[in-house]
Amino acid sequence: MSRIDIGYRPNPGQGRTSHLTSNSSTRHPVRIGLITNPHSRRNRSQLAAIEAIVANHPGIHHRITQSEQDIPQVLQDFAQLGVDVVAINGGDGTTAQVFSVLIGQRPFASLPSVILLPGGTTNMNAGDVGIRGRLKQAVRRMADWANTGNGRIRRISRPVLRAEGALDGSVAYGMFFGAGTIIRGIEYCHDKVHTVGITDELGPGVVMLRTIWGIARREPYFSAPTPMRLAFNDTTDAQTREVVLLLITSLERLFLGMRPWWGDETAAMHCTWVQKPTHRVLRAFPSLVRGKPNHHVTPENGYFSHNADRIQLWIDGTFTLDGDMYHASTEHGPVTVSSGADIDFIRIG
Repeated sequence: MSRIDIGYRPNPGQGRTSHLTSNSSTRHPVRIGLITNPHSRRNRSQLAAIEAIVANHPGIHHRITQSEQDIPQVLQDFAQLGVDVVAINGGDGTTAQVFSVLIGQRPFASLPSVILLPGGTTNMNAGDVGIRGRLKQAVRRMADWANTGNGRIRRISRPVLRAEGALDGSVAYGMFFGAGTIIRGIEYCHDKVHTVGITDELGPGVVMLRTIWGIARREPYFSAPTPMRLAFNDTTDAQTREVVLLLITSLERLFLGMRPWWGDETAAMHCTWVQKPTHRVLRAFPSLVRGKPNHHVTPENGYFSHNADRIQLWIDGTFTLDGDMYHASTEHGPVTVSSGADIDFIRIG
C-alpha cells in the first residue's frame, strides 16, 4: 500500500465558514468599487449594458481596466474613497490579479469584502463564492442590494491560495492550483473547445471528459506523468511520485458541481492527485468527482486526497493558478502553496 504522512495538525474551522446575513446587518447604501475587465468574454458584448446599470447608482464606483498594470492604482483609489466592497467583473484570471494586489500590496487598511461577478469564460470562482447566472442580472442584483439592501445575501469566508517558488520570482494568489495533465487540459480547452463556442461550465466539463478518456486509454498527451515530490505541513514525502494530475484548491465547488476531494483532515486547502500506476479510471471517475470514493478509488489504484494548510511541490515543469501559467524547477527550490488570507465573499440571491 502507498501511504503519505502529511503531518496533520488540527485546525478547526479554518476557511470553511458561511452564513446567511439579514439585510439589517449591513449599512445601506453600500459603497462598492467595481473593477471591470473589458477583455473578458461576457464583457466584450455586454460592457455598455453594465455601464448603463451602474450609472444610476452613485454608490458604485466603476473603473474599467485595460491591463493588469491598472489594478494597483484602481484599488488605491477605492481605498481612498472608502469603499466597503470590491466587486470584480471578469474571469478567474482577473480575480487572481485583483487578489494579488489586495493581499500582496494591501492598499486597504483592512481587507474589504469581495463580490465576484460572472464576467469571464469559465467563472469557476464565481460559481462557488460569487454571483452565478447571467452577467447583467448579477450586476442588477448587486446594484439593488447596494442601494436598498434588497436581496438575500450569504457571506462566505474562504482562504485565497498563495503560491511562491516560480522561476520568475513572482508570488501569485488565486483559488485553484493545478499541475500535470491539467496544463494540457487548459491548452486543449483553448485550442479545441472554446474555438467552437463551448464556454461557461460546459467547456471545462468537455475537457474533463476528454482528459479522463485519454488517461484511461493511456494516450501520452493526457496520461504522461510529471515526476514530483510533495510535502504537507512541513512533513516531506521522500518518494518521487509519477503524478498524472494534481489540484489544490480552497473552493468547495468546481465547475458542474464537482467536488473531487475526500480528505478528512480539517485544513485550509484540498489537495487531490492521481499518480502512476493508475487503474480502473472509468470505474473510479464517477465517484471521484463527487468526492465520495467507491472501492476503486484507493491509493493502490493511484488516487489520493488530503487537506492541508501548507503544501510544497518539487517539480520541473509548469503549474497554473486560476488559469495563469508559471514555470518551476527543482534546482530553484519547491513551489509552496499556502493560505494567503481569508476573504469575506458576498453572494447575493
